[in-house]
Amino acid sequence: MSRILFIGFFISLFIITSCVTVVRKAIGFKNPKVESKESVMAYLNESDPTQQTYFMKIDKVKDSVSIYKNFIFGFNSDILLFNRQTGEKYCYQGNEECSGVQLTSAFQEFETNYSPCPSDSQINFKNFLSKLENEKGEPVELSSLPQSDYYIFQTWNKYRQSQKYFEEDLEWLLNLKKDSNLSVSILFLNTDLLDDWGLKKGKEFPIKLKKKGKSLSMTIGNLPLEDELYE
Repeated sequence: MSRILFIGFFISLFIITSCVTVVRKAIGFKNPKVESKESVMAYLNESDPTQQTYFMKIDKVKDSVSIYKNFIFGFNSDILLFNRQTGEKYCYQGNEECSGVQLTSAFQEFETNYSPCPSDSQINFKNFLSKLENEKGEPVELSSLPQSDYYIFQTWNKYRQSQKYFEEDLEWLLNLKKDSNLSVSILFLNTDLLDDWGLKKGKEFPIKLKKKGKSLSMTIGNLPLEDELYE
């Protein structure tokens, strides 16, 4: 199988720091398998039946470029925090690289630690919503979201960590919100590879990780497209 090497595009996620969650995800990583929305929802419901999730869309079925982009986005996405009124994306202004600390800062000292990202390099909330759909394949409209001043999209998938750790992270994040006075809604965004994209359900997408200094490099294989031949 031919392989393509990507080095460093996910450094921001896997910088080796004292952030236990980041190190754990690197150690426990396994090859992604193609999921269905039903299998994703079953996994989420088993962890917390009160939560729902959104999904990434692609330009067209079997469009490898769109699928690779979605995968890289899900693998490397930063904290996605938007202002409902202005549509601006907000960025962390501190020096802490651990995403867990950054999120804690959002809930505890938002105005001190967050401000609008540079407009020339970040996505607008409305444009971001246009890339998403619900479990029925319907567009995500602003009017369908809970009323809040801000929205945090928490990306997640089945391959990055065990269900036990996923449930622990889920509980931790929801407790942050519960203990905060910030008007914010947490919206979950699944980034698994989906059979809706023209991929063969249950097939693995081969990935190899290699530590290099304080970052990791990743070698990826061919996408398991539907109707392709497999050994």
